[in-house]
Amino acid sequence: MVTFARNEIVSSSQFVRNFATFLKQLTESKQEKIAIIKNNEIQAVMISVEEYEKLKSIEEISERKEIFDAVQSRGQTPESEYVSYDEAMNNKI
Repeated sequence: MVTFARNEIVSSSQFVRNFATFLKQLTESKQEKIAIIKNNEIQAVMISVEEYEKLKSIEEISERKEIFDAVQSRGQTPESEYVSYDEAMNNKI
């Protein structure tokens, strides 16, 4: 679970009124993230473009690793478990 410092939590109305200030804080790296709350629940988190790009890069690396692991695992499947193309098409496996 992500934690937030007191200065990183703002109400949605406060966020709307002071959007330019919050945007400046993020772009100048004075804050890493801003949690926007409504009805005492976090509804959204605003982060910088740089932070977003890092997260997307990590996600992509993770997906590639999952694919690599799946390919490696399938490479260890014994030939006795193989299904021919024709069998797969006829049985709709």
